Amino acid sequence: MDPCFETAAGLGRAIRNGRLSSVEATEAHLERIARINGPLNALVVVDRAGAMRAARAADRARASKSAKLGPLHGVPITIKEAFDVAGLATTSSHPPLKDNIARSDASLVARLRAAGAVILGKTNVPELCADFQTDSPIFGTTRNAWDARRTAGGSTGGGAVAVAARMSPLELGSDIGGSVRNPAHYNGIFSLKPTEWRVPSRGHVPDLPGKTRTTRYMGVFGPLARSVQDLETALRVIAGPDGYEAEAPPVPLGPVPRLTPADLRIAVLESSPLVQVSADTAAVVQATARLLAKAGARVKRASPKDLDWRQNWDDWIDLFQYQNRALEPLAERQPFFGADGGSDPSARSMVRTARLDLGEFFAVLDRRDLAMRQCEQFLDDYDAWLMPVMPDAAFIRQKQSEPLRIDGVDHPYFFAGCSYNYLANLTGQPSIVLPCGFSRDGLPIGLQITGKRWGEARLLGVARVLEKLLPPCPVPPAYKS
Repeated sequence: MDPCFETAAGLGRAIRNGRLSSVEATEAHLERIARINGPLNALVVVDRAGAMRAARAADRARASKSAKLGPLHGVPITIKEAFDVAGLATTSSHPPLKDNIARSDASLVARLRAAGAVILGKTNVPELCADFQTDSPIFGTTRNAWDARRTAGGSTGGGAVAVAARMSPLELGSDIGGSVRNPAHYNGIFSLKPTEWRVPSRGHVPDLPGKTRTTRYMGVFGPLARSVQDLETALRVIAGPDGYEAEAPPVPLGPVPRLTPADLRIAVLESSPLVQVSADTAAVVQATARLLAKAGARVKRASPKDLDWRQNWDDWIDLFQYQNRALEPLAERQPFFGADGGSDPSARSMVRTARLDLGEFFAVLDRRDLAMRQCEQFLDDYDAWLMPVMPDAAFIRQKQSEPLRIDGVDHPYFFAGCSYNYLANLTGQPSIVLPCGFSRDGLPIGLQITGKRWGEARLLGVARVLEKLLPPCPVPPAYKS
């Protein structure tokens, strides 16, 4: 077996059963990283010495036969650079943090280590995780695994490329506007955005080290992988409060139900009212809906009845900006007072939120509660809501100031790029991305399924059904060996 082409669960079984050592699995991944990472620039910190120490310790623990082996025992993985890993740099690609060395592990990193994971290194992000291209002012640009000219996605772009190119079977990422979902879509892999507050945030940047924690809404943390089983395994390791954050409740994950297609009721959204998807994306949505229906699922085009998509988008971006700008000095906000935001919805949000009006902040939270109720009630009648992740397959890298072009139509960059992912962040509902098809240019297109809050177990059950109907997780042509 080639360890680099196994899933995390497959590697874990092989290591626990003695068919493969952690040292062998770790060395294989490190050798592959050394061979192919250069032009991709997915991993920006490689901890070869630390990884090999951990792998040797994992093998000793297995040989002792008295140690309790965790679900990821001896499995090499990667971590998004924005998470603290003790002894390694955590910059979140923010130049003022270029010399910041983490003193301890983030809560989720510590849990992954306790489950037996071997950390290979850290993967690239855009500055402060604020883009769906991964272009770091510290580490440079990460390139898409399928086409080096195109975006890798972001902000977990480096991690998605590492998993797609078989340099890592599992990545830990973060998501406040699609950051574990769009990179999975762009690179042909799986990802899971859990329910808001399902997993703790301690040790993730932003927030900036030593500063007041302001990111208290919508930001979530989850895995990227090459199978639904790996998503479930990772979620069970990282889920649950850590005692540092008042918001995180101890809600049990519960067992994943064994479902058949005939058990499923699936709502389908082909295109949102905000940004029309490409013809390629629409074709993949249609084909996936037909696949489910042919297998016996009850499939219906449907959306929440009175959902105000544009207001919800404005509320999502405003809530993001309120948190992002909470500590911003008055002198930096004052030029926006009374300014004209123009036609770009993101620019208008910068104007609306500049005064940090507490009454407006709570009005956003009220409207957020309404959107949450509407989407939860809608999913009373469905097991999952199937929709695009992004309006199109990976685009050729460009400046943020340039419009995003979808089938010849220009749209404001951030508005278009977040036009499908923002809603599940606003409502706090879980979403899973699966690779479902390809564009005419041979680029992967993923779709996401969204479920009810705290309903990850059933959503994983739905994803298992869909995964069995789809072809195996694809390998980028340049990295098949």
